[in-house]
Amino acid sequence: MRPLVAVVVLALAGFATRAADEPKDAAKKLEGTYEVVDVLVGGKPDAKKDEVKVFEIKDGEIIIKMENRNEVAKFTLDPSKKPAHIDLTAKNDMKVEGIYEVKETDKGLELTIAFTRGGNGKGERPKDFKGQGEDDTVIKLLRKK
Repeated sequence: MRPLVAVVVLALAGFATRAADEPKDAAKKLEGTYEVVDVLVGGKPDAKKDEVKVFEIKDGEIIIKMENRNEVAKFTLDPSKKPAHIDLTAKNDMKVEGIYEVKETDKGLELTIAFTRGGNGKGERPKDFKGQGEDDTVIKLLRKK
């Protein structure tokens, strides 16, 4: 009986280790440079979408490169949630809770991020990627270069 218990404990330990690595693996998969394909605010196209030139993801940070400045936010992922969760923290410690989706397309890897504009730090995040009628919901579609 003891050998069986030992095998079960080892198997569970291996599963726990794999589960703990999932966010790191997911973050590693996202690393790269992205172009902005589309931005919706409140379900409508955002006229300011062209202000952002490039999104760069590396080492647990998202660097948003604009014409006159760059903004940096640290991020954490929880791919086990449905939809997957992303939490962004800007250098002023403002936390923004969002959701994300990654898919391979014929045009390349696409990353969709939805969040509430301004972030409220209360764990309220969008429930889907539609954003219809929700004025403060921002949805960004990015494509890896």
